[in-house]
Amino acid sequence: MHDDADFLVVDKPSGVVVHGGDEELADDLVHRLEAWLRSQGRDTYLGVHQRLDQATSGLLFFTRRKDVNAAVAAAMEGRQVRRTYLAVVTLGGEGAAPRGGRWREPTRRPELRSRGRLEHQLHHVRGRTELVTGTGRGQRAVTEYEVLETVGRRALVRLHPHTGRTHQLRVQLAAAGAPICGDRLYGGEPAPRLFLHATALGGTVFGGPDSGKAGAGETARGSGEASGARWTREPPPAFRDWLVAGAVGVPTNVTEALEDAGLRRFALRGQTDAYRLVNGAGDLLPGLVVDVYGAWAVLSLYDAELVARARALGEQLIALGFRGVYSKTRVRADLRRQEATELAPEGPLLGEAAPAGLVVTEAGLRVEVALADGLSTGLFVDQRDNRRRVKQLARGGRVLNLFAYTCSFSVAAALGGASEVVSVDLSGRALERGRRNFELNGLDPSAHRFFKEDAVKWLGRAARRGERFRVVVLDPPSFSTVGKGTFSVAKGYGEVAALALALVEPEGHLLAVTNHTRTSLEALRKILHRAAQQAGRTLVTLRDAPSGLDCPEGPEGPWPSKSVWAKVR
Repeated sequence: MHDDADFLVVDKPSGVVVHGGDEELADDLVHRLEAWLRSQGRDTYLGVHQRLDQATSGLLFFTRRKDVNAAVAAAMEGRQVRRTYLAVVTLGGEGAAPRGGRWREPTRRPELRSRGRLEHQLHHVRGRTELVTGTGRGQRAVTEYEVLETVGRRALVRLHPHTGRTHQLRVQLAAAGAPICGDRLYGGEPAPRLFLHATALGGTVFGGPDSGKAGAGETARGSGEASGARWTREPPPAFRDWLVAGAVGVPTNVTEALEDAGLRRFALRGQTDAYRLVNGAGDLLPGLVVDVYGAWAVLSLYDAELVARARALGEQLIALGFRGVYSKTRVRADLRRQEATELAPEGPLLGEAAPAGLVVTEAGLRVEVALADGLSTGLFVDQRDNRRRVKQLARGGRVLNLFAYTCSFSVAAALGGASEVVSVDLSGRALERGRRNFELNGLDPSAHRFFKEDAVKWLGRAARRGERFRVVVLDPPSFSTVGKGTFSVAKGYGEVAALALALVEPEGHLLAVTNHTRTSLEALRKILHRAAQQAGRTLVTLRDAPSGLDCPEGPEGPWPSKSVWAKVR
């Protein structure tokens, strides 16, 4: 937004940490900006005077010279820097109380008027901010607000904080009975993001049109206490969608959303060239998934309207630099009644065709993918973190990979030092690709075993043989044809999970995965509890696998893939 010798002003996407993120990843905004400045041969100093929560989007500034800091600190203290936020809130919401109880003085909780002033004493402890009443410890927090628009129980509120306490706006609005939509910590309604955006920034300390500091997006004067340079940035279109309908739609132009999604995945650069660029509602693009394989992108379309817009979406990906774009239609239907080439054409939707033997790399693991080979490509990019965990657990033990497909989990286990990896899948063609993946990674496939067989039947025989495994991976398709019958997650997951649990050695691990959109994490946990009882095993721990960096959760939680790790006794 602005860049001169004294100040740098940026528009931060939701999901990016400002400062103090993972030091190993160097993924926070300050590290990224320092790298950008360094690449231009410029001084990398950045003074941090303002922070935005990771989930908040919008404008923030940094100083570029140390001798500017004192004047900026004085301006902040003297309210000569004016910050304006927009929030979508739920009116009459209870908000989240400190330590899980009710707000300490619920009978005195104010309701938002058309405009007003919120004043509280706040205390931040253990990752959350609490209201303090009476003479208790705390810091004064003051915010002016104005309700700009009300639609049903939701409202768009403009906020001018006079102080800068941690989570100030979020806590004060929740205390006023108007929690911000998407604010899980303070009782906001479920939403695909925190609907809080820093929309304007200005003040005398930044100079004005005569100071040589005016730049793109600036106006000559601010409002209220501050004048001088001023920057504005409207919130994403999703704010209006959520205010009006409680849902978000895919805008005609998705370029900005794609760019923001790419920024949220900055840490993956250099680690992998196969990742998820867009994960549906988690990236404010519901029904749309974009997976990246090297220089190619694959669109997965879960909505009929998006299918009709596939070419336009592909053109925007080509404009971002992809050499080719493939399209896969995943609108819910009986896939047996549709031609595979209708759902997943063999050629690219736009641009160049990918090489037949395209190889991608994920943290040192090499996998051959086929972008023109039906709905699947040969690598499920959303399982990257689970593959890393399998690799960590595998050393010296036996690993079983059920519904192995092209054996990426198997390769990860072998690279981790597994004594033996067993891969089971009905498709001989997929297993042959799996053997090639072993060879691509310098592994001898003959040192491991591959079975072209129905997993349920194989598990029964393995149990009779008394086989045991340190790690069992269970990642079945949502629906498949098995001989004259069928397998579906809804009907068959519990049975196969019980058989798989029976083969886990004491203190071993089961990874249970499902891509079935109607099976929630809670439902998957219940299936595993029942399966453990059926198998006569004890689940020592049952842990939801956190969503990966490139698979942000939507309002209903992880989507479309859900994973649970079970330690078994």
